[in-house]
Amino acid sequence: MKKGRYFIVIIIASAFLLWAGYTGNAGELRHDANAAKQLEIIRKDLSGLTEMKFKDAKKYYEESLKELNRLIEKYPKTQQELEAKFYIGNIYNTMHNFDEATKYFDTVLSQKDIDSLFRAKALYFKTKALIAKGDIAKAKETVAELKLIDPRAADTFGRELTGTIRIGVEAPVFSVTDFNGKAVDLSKYKGNIVVIDFWATWCDPCIQEFPKVKKMYGKFKNKGVQFIGVSLDDDIEDLRGFVKQEEVEWPQIFDGKRWKGEIPALYSIQLIPTMIVLDRENKVRYIGSDTENVSQIVTTLLSESKELPLFR
Repeated sequence: MKKGRYFIVIIIASAFLLWAGYTGNAGELRHDANAAKQLEIIRKDLSGLTEMKFKDAKKYYEESLKELNRLIEKYPKTQQELEAKFYIGNIYNTMHNFDEATKYFDTVLSQKDIDSLFRAKALYFKTKALIAKGDIAKAKETVAELKLIDPRAADTFGRELTGTIRIGVEAPVFSVTDFNGKAVDLSKYKGNIVVIDFWATWCDPCIQEFPKVKKMYGKFKNKGVQFIGVSLDDDIEDLRGFVKQEEVEWPQIFDGKRWKGEIPALYSIQLIPTMIVLDRENKVRYIGSDTENVSQIVTTLLSESKELPLFR
């Protein structure tokens, strides 16, 4: 089965390799030479992890979190404490814990008079976390603040914040065939709740989350909820093998074009895994990667109406 880098790891790798070497002056915070040396060692270790598969690197990310938290406790009110919190935010982004990532970036941004470049870094990656969560409104606010400091960095979010997919809007319909040649027409599922799962066999976090997706499918499949997989694989045999091995029952759309595929482009997909939940009126109710959130939202939508589903 082919493996490749998934989009968000590339983003985080860029953070560590391009920006992590810079240390900004954090206002009134003091500089501690010993803390700086420890932070540099952690930074180099993190940079090396970007070459590893996520499942192999996970335990090292977790260990880095412990080391950074120890540094924070040992060197309070230092510039390095603030930088450590920034690194923690980036690690949580890598681990797809976007709520925790946002919290740490907010802590960094709450510090008064921090260096403008350091503030821009925190704003940039906070925006990434917010987009991944599907919180487009707050992402726009954060980008507006970033634009005052670094317009070029803010402009990189143009497509992500001006695309067609937003919470509350009607989802664009599509009529295609899955990789087995069976028709998949989104318009025919109106009246049902739909979960569209963008993923790939080469995406380690996708594979890691798959058991949860499969469990969720089993929970909702007979309750008027339609699951649709959209594979960003470029080799159909990888998809065939995985579907057969895991006994995947819901349709899988495949065109072998990865990010440039018809459906990923239509839905402005920028990272995977991404799950989009549509209500019975075909309106977007969730965009993100948290299966627990998806399950909660689907449960809520099922309770909103007692009408019989159209699809069984």
